[in-house]
Amino acid sequence: MSVRGEYEARLKSREQTFERLRRQDDHAVSFRTAMACAGMLALWVVLSWDAAWQLLLVPVGLFVAGLIYHEIVKRKQTAAQRAIDYYQRCLQRLDGKWSGIGLAGEEFVDPLHPYAGDLDIFGEGSLYQLLNSPVTPSGAKTLATWLAPDPQLGTPAHAAVAARQDAIRALRDNIDLREQLAVIGPTKQSQQDAEQLKKWLSQPGGLTARWIVSTAIPLGILGVSALVYWGVTFSLSPLILVVLVQVAFIQLLRAHLDTIQKYSEHAVFELRRILQVLEAMESLNADTVELNRLKDELIHEGLPASATIQKLERIVSQFENMRHNLFFAPFAFVSMATLLFACRIDHWRTKHGSHVRGWFSAIGELEALLAFSQLHYENPAYCFPELSEEAHLFLATQITHPLLPPDEAIANDVALDDDCQLLLVSGSNMSGKSTLLRSVGINTALAWAGAPVCAKSLTLSRLQVAAAMRVQ
Repeated sequence: MSVRGEYEARLKSREQTFERLRRQDDHAVSFRTAMACAGMLALWVVLSWDAAWQLLLVPVGLFVAGLIYHEIVKRKQTAAQRAIDYYQRCLQRLDGKWSGIGLAGEEFVDPLHPYAGDLDIFGEGSLYQLLNSPVTPSGAKTLATWLAPDPQLGTPAHAAVAARQDAIRALRDNIDLREQLAVIGPTKQSQQDAEQLKKWLSQPGGLTARWIVSTAIPLGILGVSALVYWGVTFSLSPLILVVLVQVAFIQLLRAHLDTIQKYSEHAVFELRRILQVLEAMESLNADTVELNRLKDELIHEGLPASATIQKLERIVSQFENMRHNLFFAPFAFVSMATLLFACRIDHWRTKHGSHVRGWFSAIGELEALLAFSQLHYENPAYCFPELSEEAHLFLATQITHPLLPPDEAIANDVALDDDCQLLLVSGSNMSGKSTLLRSVGINTALAWAGAPVCAKSLTLSRLQVAAAMRVQ
């Protein structure tokens, strides 16, 4: 099946799924309404006819069950809609109508970069927008770094680029994994916020001393006992005394607790998303040197990173529930449960924090490879360049600009080697001079990122791209 045929078939299937879920959503709303009416009728019967109160259990139970079912249907609807949006974007790319759709990577724009501005690496209608598929800040940053690396760091080693090429070939037909990530949806977290969260997770916690837990547990027992005593005798004095001691104890740890509270609320949402990404990545069934290396990065102490992150996500979620649940928060404080969960968060950070950056880096690299594999799948005529060890070499056959529609792009052959080290390109206005130059530059950037290039063939050595075509 052709690329377009595959996308259209999947889009039709997801639209049918969404329509089925829409009908289920309507039925769920009707069922909840009916159970609410039945509950009110049952309440009237109980109050008016002195019927057994157990009569209320049936409509109330069915209403709660309908509520849970409706929530599941709505989540599936959201996933189906995101899948529909994903395949519609895929078809728009095939039609050359992708410009202006999706993130454009403006946050990575560096006016001092030697070529990113002139070659449309970032911004509206840019290479980044064409490729854009990462759903995590790490993936977005990795893709941007590969397309426009720091010139002081130079290009990656030949072996590293060749390993990326093998991984992209292996991922080429893995549409299901790309859809899985698209259904998760892109994050709204900025690179700065993502870096702060990553830094916090990577640092050892400050609530790991044994004396903190050894003190908190007895104080929690005393607090619960005083609360029970108050409920039996209506005497508040013991409870007030214990709470005062607890407040004084909490004040000693206030700085550490404030730090956890600062990051925990946002961490809940991002950890859930990262967990979904990790689970999708860990299900990857591919066997290349690069993919195996990245999958090994996601294993710690024999456990997948998703299991370790899931443990933290549950702890942080419970900590946040204790803080914000108006009914449970007072009891959580008196029992010292909030502090004990904060200690568990810091124990996790101390034990696993040193691996966080490695996990996030592996996620970012896998997402960047998937973005290039999507380019490879949608453009089967593109080739993988051959990397040469020679000093100065750029030999391209039928090279074109990847941001232009294929039916509008004019292919050219370009040869630069020891015999021809300089090309002077001349011609009238609008004759395609800058397009040719940009074709050379942007394909070189793609080549050293490990991606396929828009040419029939390309052989090149380690080259540094620089461009000055726009007045800035």
